[in-house]
Amino acid sequence: MKRIAVTGVGLVTPLGLDAQSTFDNLVAGRSGIAFVENYDPTGEKVAVAAEVKAADVERLAAQLPQEVRDRSSRFVYFAVAAAREALRQAGNPQREDGDRIGVVTGVGYGKPWPSEGYKVGPTTVIQAMPNAAAAWISILEGVRGPNLACSTACASGSHAIGIAFDQIRMGRVTGMLAGGVDTVITRDVMRSFAWLRALNTARDEDPPKMSRPFDKTRRGFVMGEGAGFLYLEDYDHAKARGARILAEMRGWGASADAHHVVAVAPGGDGMALALRRALEDASLAPETVDYVAAHGTSTPMNDKEETQAIRKVFGPHADRMMVSSQKSMLGHAMGGAGAISAAVAVLTLAREVATPTINLHTPDPECDLDYVPNEARRKPMRVAMANSFGFGGQNSSLLFSHPEAL
Repeated sequence: MKRIAVTGVGLVTPLGLDAQSTFDNLVAGRSGIAFVENYDPTGEKVAVAAEVKAADVERLAAQLPQEVRDRSSRFVYFAVAAAREALRQAGNPQREDGDRIGVVTGVGYGKPWPSEGYKVGPTTVIQAMPNAAAAWISILEGVRGPNLACSTACASGSHAIGIAFDQIRMGRVTGMLAGGVDTVITRDVMRSFAWLRALNTARDEDPPKMSRPFDKTRRGFVMGEGAGFLYLEDYDHAKARGARILAEMRGWGASADAHHVVAVAPGGDGMALALRRALEDASLAPETVDYVAAHGTSTPMNDKEETQAIRKVFGPHADRMMVSSQKSMLGHAMGGAGAISAAVAVLTLAREVATPTINLHTPDPECDLDYVPNEARRKPMRVAMANSFGFGGQNSSLLFSHPEAL
């Protein structure tokens, strides 16, 4: 199998419209969680999210031709911006080799329409279709390889990266843009998750402190939004064209809980299977992994089961790894979350600093790993893992190594 390099990273999040500002703010422990812009203190029970502000959304939209703006929607703006950043960082290889470059985009919802009070028209379908992000990236950037969309709930972005990885190592393409996006901070979506008792809907808490993965007092996740993209390419091809290699993607693992459409399999067994398969795919020993970008949603069930899964796979080495959750600052970006975690994992290796899990002040005996509490930690790292788990019991784990570590 071919070796796969990561030569570009792109991010759009509530903490920044690019990878550098997002990562710098994560390292600083800043939270993007606040009252939503249209917050009415006398109205909706669910009023807190990690939201990209309207002025920033307009900035992203303004970068697109008017025809694209008229025929697309918020999640496309995010995906195109993040994908373009990844391409720029990689040196815009599509200008020389567009026929041999493809796109895979993970999307949980696409554009969620309100339950009532909207009109349909000639652009309704193309605004809402989940594959719109991948389609517009291809059209705007001239990449004519495989063009795919993947929807596996919160694991969508991670699965998209895994699928792209396979396309390259099987020799079908020289490069792939891969990532995930979701923009679902709407009244109906948030109310739906509140009914599932998955959200923290407390009205007596400070918004930046409401997402607290692995903390004993956690009460559910906070909705977020954003996009993350990687540019993956054949390692030898990247070297030959003089590209800067940020990391090497070593392997990925996928599994199904086959247990429940919402609840996690007891003991994190399904999660553990994905982690184990990633290590096997990469031919890496557990002891080589220094950092895990956890799914870490801040729900009582997920955080406990993910901790158990990590312990099952890594054994005593689990006590020597750093594990942190960016959702403590970014909220849960749904279909974009796995790709954002993967981008953070790559940047963690490249910049040799692990982002913290903020709001972790009350230890939970059932969550007993090193979660890098509250302050970033600078340390050279060899291998980073990024985990994502979605409703339906769909699990994914990605492995990246520092290009000079192994």
